[in-house]
Amino acid sequence: MPCTKCRADFNLITWKIKCIDCEQYHCSKCLRKMQGSLFCEKCLILNKRPPDRERLMELRSKDLRDYLNKNKISTHGLVEKAELVELFYRCTIPVRSRRSNKGLSSVFTGSVPNLASQSQDHINNLRTNIESNINNVRSYAENALHNLGSRVGPNLPNHSQHDDSENPQFSSNVQQNSYFYTTFNNSQPTSSSSSHDIPNQQEAPSHETTSASSSPPHKYPKLSDFATAEELNELSVKQLKELLTLNRVDYKGCVEKSELLDRATRLWNDSNQYKNEDLEEASVDNLCKICMDAPLDCVILECGHMATCVNCGKRLAECPICRQYVTRVVRTFKA
Repeated sequence: MPCTKCRADFNLITWKIKCIDCEQYHCSKCLRKMQGSLFCEKCLILNKRPPDRERLMELRSKDLRDYLNKNKISTHGLVEKAELVELFYRCTIPVRSRRSNKGLSSVFTGSVPNLASQSQDHINNLRTNIESNINNVRSYAENALHNLGSRVGPNLPNHSQHDDSENPQFSSNVQQNSYFYTTFNNSQPTSSSSSHDIPNQQEAPSHETTSASSSPPHKYPKLSDFATAEELNELSVKQLKELLTLNRVDYKGCVEKSELLDRATRLWNDSNQYKNEDLEEASVDNLCKICMDAPLDCVILECGHMATCVNCGKRLAECPICRQYVTRVVRTFKA
């Protein structure tokens, strides 16, 4: 297994060492020490505080996304590297606590902790907790049965005592059996009534949850939803910005709604023009080099190459021509 960065084989000169953050194996030449721990170059940039924007832009989008997700920061909907870097700056990511050297020192000095005794103490604590919980449940059940019997006992019929007064042992047995029978019969309507009351109590919250869940999710506007360019006038400023952002059209400097509407109208006309054209008769040089099903309508930054359509460009991590990392994709229009 070679080094992750320089792909050099491990030997007596280049040792195999694991990075303390990403846990990938590197040679001793590719690791750097920070705060007494060894990091690879990528983890050194990610764990630097305050972060360096220029160094972060040199990393891959996949590395930034994996680091943010590992720290439980959602990157849903973020495609461009600049957006990931901005999220990296906005969120406060603490530096993870590093492993101390106490474990190694204890090994060399012979003071290894007794793991068996610690595990046995933990098992004993769990056992005592379980036994105390069982005793609490048992006492609660006994008290509940006692309270239920005290409520039902005084209302018992006394006809069995009058009929069998000659045999006191038989009458006591009959009284005991009738007592348990009456207790069981009277406890059934209580449980059934309580079971009928519980759905009534939960009916209102369930209705609220269904009404909340039935609310439709937010729908982003698409160019295919509009038959004519005049229908774009019905959109709000927020919807126009969402439409331009999804199609990678820069609206920086637009203040009025009319300016946003002009760019959205130009976008719709340009897209509709591509639909009316016959792509089979179009030149191969003007088609997307990935899907070959759409025209070239975007430029890849920072390299500036035009090789894909907008839909394919949004999914790229590297330029297919020069293999440079893609920071963002901008829509282009024909003159």
